[in-house]
Parts: sequence; structure tokens; C-alpha cells
Amino acid sequence: MVVIVATVAVAGWSAVIAEVPLVLISAATGGFLFYLCRSRMEEVVVDERDERVSERAAKVAVEAFAAASALVGVLFIAARDEHPGLMNVGFALAFSASALMILYSALYGYYNRRYGYEPCDEE
Repeated sequence: MVVIVATVAVAGWSAVIAEVPLVLISAATGGFLFYLCRSRMEEVVVDERDERVSERAAKVAVEAFAAASALVGVLFIAARDEHPGLMNVGFALAFSASALMILYSALYGYYNRRYGYEPCDEE
């Protein structure tokens, strides 16, 4: 986790100062260090509770981001008369939220079929 946070911090700082080579170098170095850390691990123990918590956290994160970015995007588009520079940002947020929701729906359908979901026949 420390490697990921440090990599994102260095890459973000490099992007702010507009140093593209430094962004690429930091991303490559972070990826390599992450690979080294993962390759040294011999055994990972994960139980069903950890998997379930991870699934729930990922689902809530996707839903929260999609809702927030769609709302902010619509607000920025609506404020185009007072702040015309925010209109493109609003469209980018709204379209990315839409793409995220479409991707989530497609992957949900795929995994639902792959793992053989059978609707119950209760009446």
C-alpha cells in the first residue's frame, strides 16, 4: 500500500509541475516495486469475509463516484452561462459517469451468466 501511495504522490506532483518523463518514470518504478513486493509473498490467506467486504466496498465506491460525478457534471453544465469554462468539465464528468454505469452493468451481466445465476421460482 505504501508503494502505491508513494507512486501516486510522486506521479501527481510530477503532473502538476508538467514533467511527463518523471510521471512515466515514477509509474514504471512504482509498478516494478509493487511487482517485487508481490513476488516475495509466498502465501496469501484470504477468507470469504475479506472477499465479501472487498466486493461491498468496491460496489459502494463505484456507485458513489458515479452518482457524485453525474450530479456535479449536470450542475457544471447547468452553470454554463455564468461559468462557460466549466461546461466541458461537466460533459466529461457526465459522460464518464455514464460510461462507468454502462461498464458496471455489462460486467454484472457477464459475471451473472458466468457463475450460473438461476432466478428462484418462488411465487
